[in-house]
Amino acid sequence: HPLLVLFLATGSLHAAENIVIADFEGTDYKPWKVSGDAFGDAPSKGPYAGQMKIEGHEGSGFVSSFNGGDGSKGKLVSPDFKIERKFITFLIGGGAWKGETTLNLVVNGKTVRAATGKNFRSGGSEKLSRAFWDVSEFSGKTATLAIVDSREGEWGHINVDQIVQTDDKGDAAPAIDGVEPPVEITRKAKVTGDFLQLPLVRNPDRSQPGFQKLSVVHDGKVERFMHIMLPAKGQKPDLWYSADLRQFKGKEVTLKFSSADKTALDALEFGDKEHIDPKAYEGTHRPRFHFSPRLGWMNDVNGTYYHNGLYHLFYQFNPASTEYGPGFDMHWGHSVSKDLIHWEEWPIALFPDGSGQCFSGTTVMQHSPIPGVNDGAKLPAPALFFSGTEPFSQHLATTPDGGKTWTRHSANPVVPKMGHSDRDPKVVWHEPSQHYVMVLYVDGKGDTYEFLRSKNLTDWERTSVIPGWFECPEFFPVKSPTTGEDLMLLYGCYGGKQWNSDENVRFRSCYQLGKFDGKTFTPVTEIRPAHLGPNFYAALIFMNDPKGRQIMMGWGQNTRFPGEPFNQCASIPLEMKVKAIDGKDTLCYEPAEEVEGLRGKAVIQEKNLTAEEANRKLERLNKE
Repeated sequence: HPLLVLFLATGSLHAAENIVIADFEGTDYKPWKVSGDAFGDAPSKGPYAGQMKIEGHEGSGFVSSFNGGDGSKGKLVSPDFKIERKFITFLIGGGAWKGETTLNLVVNGKTVRAATGKNFRSGGSEKLSRAFWDVSEFSGKTATLAIVDSREGEWGHINVDQIVQTDDKGDAAPAIDGVEPPVEITRKAKVTGDFLQLPLVRNPDRSQPGFQKLSVVHDGKVERFMHIMLPAKGQKPDLWYSADLRQFKGKEVTLKFSSADKTALDALEFGDKEHIDPKAYEGTHRPRFHFSPRLGWMNDVNGTYYHNGLYHLFYQFNPASTEYGPGFDMHWGHSVSKDLIHWEEWPIALFPDGSGQCFSGTTVMQHSPIPGVNDGAKLPAPALFFSGTEPFSQHLATTPDGGKTWTRHSANPVVPKMGHSDRDPKVVWHEPSQHYVMVLYVDGKGDTYEFLRSKNLTDWERTSVIPGWFECPEFFPVKSPTTGEDLMLLYGCYGGKQWNSDENVRFRSCYQLGKFDGKTFTPVTEIRPAHLGPNFYAALIFMNDPKGRQIMMGWGQNTRFPGEPFNQCASIPLEMKVKAIDGKDTLCYEPAEEVEGLRGKAVIQEKNLTAEEANRKLERLNKE
């Protein structure tokens, strides 16, 4: 029976079952022997006091030598076992100290394999990762395992779980035995092209030692920085990014980085051609009429305005990563449009520098001369306000060329730190009081909006504060459709007592109408929810709209586009109108008229349908 013989032969090739050496699910370490105080008396069931959250282990129990903190020491030794499979796999994390925070395989009294975690500096991650040793050369020999913590100080501990003998290592990575800590390296160079061409590893684990801050220094000042990981020697980059250095072309700069490879900066080149993927906008999940950046991460909408025939859209932006989220290496990306639908990428407007990242802010239109701010500018002209983060403070920038490039004001910061992480300045011109007015989110002693005013955009006076409001304010004039009064609409996020009530409310998008005398906002309505979409956040109106409209765009928070070179997008443009509904001044949203150009011929046109009637018509349409 040849078929039967073939079946049996095939079956004999199946991998032998795994042998679990240790899963650390017991109430103590037995039969392992424990010494010292680093490991405690039993496997850990969670982080020790002062330890970060531990992820990646299996089951509830695992080994961690953080008992007593990073100053404790100890050792765990397994009973003897016979090596019977090709690989030993395990979950490991913690410190990267060779010979000090280590899992050792010992054969005949000699350490023949060793593995450590990846961390050696503050931050990092307690996550355990699966790794393996190839132990086929020791097949049939008797061995022991030793988990060692002899390190004091930062990341002086090790985490281990699920040690298994197997013939199938699966997705486990080769074990690392210590990490050579990076050292600061520098390179002085003349900028001979518009861009510094950077070969990058895409979205590396930030705890990896190769993930470091690259700085560009000119005349002793940090003018650019971003965190990147360069490929190892012989490793192909996942992507190329062209870092814009046009401002420094022909000048001498110093590049600063940290790497175990002291030649890492030598291979970097300048060039005039920007690396642009010609298929960047062809992806399956690329939105077709919601704005999204060509590459990288975006979040808050910033600084929106209209000027000289173009709508300008800025946004929180990390061009080198799609994963690290808000608040990491924030630039101001910049795109323009003639119709709010079709967008053209312009150069990055603001870069992280010695004052920190460039957090959110707004644009105000300058209509009159301000010495030292808009000298020689053709008015009206835009001015950007944004938040620096080291320390948190408010900064001013202006443009000499219609928005192509932006220059930071020499008096920055124009508003020094007031609370903890002050940010998101909204600046408007208040005609009745003849002052510029800033609404600023200030925390530290609770969430607040601070009101400030200025005549010249550089000297600011605090005038009032309202509690409970937080992040990304918007502030603009409206006429009450119920009373005819001229009011101001305050928009943002709120958590606290409802106006004239003891009821606690919390809104991620809300508004309140009130009177404003140039110093103090006096509410005349309750705080009411605005946009109800769960993904709509950090939104602003376009200042100076040619039709006098209030057109708002927001961040499409938590939108996901798997496999694309970008992450997150913006909402469609929405026109905000205050209407009289049931006797109340009510904020309403509707798509801006420009969106109508995307629509084809109507297939159903009906009015005053019940939901049931509408569903029946839609159901019939689907069948047809």
